[in-house]
Amino acid sequence: MAEDILPNSSSFRNSIQLADRVPVDRLSLFLERIIIKLAKEEKPFNEAELSKLQQVLGLTSEQLEDLIDACTFAFEQAAIHSVSATNLVDSLKLSGLSSSLAAFQDLWTRSGHILLTAFKEKSFGAPGNSQLVDVQWRVHVQVASSNERRQREPMGILQMNLSTPAKGYKTAVEKSLTLGFSHTELFDFYEKLEQIQEQLDSLS
Repeated sequence: MAEDILPNSSSFRNSIQLADRVPVDRLSLFLERIIIKLAKEEKPFNEAELSKLQQVLGLTSEQLEDLIDACTFAFEQAAIHSVSATNLVDSLKLSGLSSSLAAFQDLWTRSGHILLTAFKEKSFGAPGNSQLVDVQWRVHVQVASSNERRQREPMGILQMNLSTPAKGYKTAVEKSLTLGFSHTELFDFYEKLEQIQEQLDSLS
């Protein structure tokens, strides 16, 4: 069975299923625009186009934004995992799509290579990009008050120190990013790191 590359959350499922409400011919153009702009790291639609799309597709502003985000995420995951059109469709089926599956399959077959190439050529460690130079962590116990009792809530605090090298007229910049995790959130984060490690191992 092919790996499911898409989340099983209700929010994603509800968002991506909006694609089934869009006529297939309009959906194909809609999806192609998303892939092309995603490869260029640009917003797929400007404000005027978004307003027009609401009327053409019969979606509210929030629904349209959710659909764009969900389709963008689906294509990003397809590119990151380098899946075939069949594998992408299998994952979309699990997310509840039906009538729009053919449009996704046809587009990924024709234009998926554009995004795959863009992702392969993207250099995340290139000069000018922030690079991780140090990681520090600590455990913090927060006391939460309630009418019945005082609860101790342990939090894992992760601080990542980043450095952006000098480029042109820009001077080098150092900054830190601090994240707080509950026990469950930290476990989920660890599993994501494991998945990243597996992807790196498969490419080495």
